[in-house]
Amino acid sequence: MVRPTAEEMRFLFRIKVLNPRWIEGLKQHGFKGAGDLSRIVDLIFQWDATSDVVSDRMWKALAETYALSPEMQEFFREHNPAALLNIAERLLEAAHRGLWSEPDPEILNALKDLILEMEKEME
Repeated sequence: MVRPTAEEMRFLFRIKVLNPRWIEGLKQHGFKGAGDLSRIVDLIFQWDATSDVVSDRMWKALAETYALSPEMQEFFREHNPAALLNIAERLLEAAHRGLWSEPDPEILNALKDLILEMEKEME
């Protein structure tokens, strides 16, 4: 079955990107799993930049699930801090470029704080 791009993005978000079982499976792979999660955010950014198929709700869910969740932050800090930094930077870039058109200011501030923390930790 051929799906429109926006529908395919919603499908992938539901079955993979935000699926706790899929995320837990990647976490089993430590450093590589963290890198794969970071690459997923990069791919979503690229897909939205070229096709405008990621809703603000999806960007918010990505931020809350991958970057701002204390459990995920602990995982990334232990296994691949650079992946967490990349995710936070990519989410902030999506907001600055207007891909995430109406982000919650509290989420943006939390992402900025996270970036500063991560840069300091990685010095």
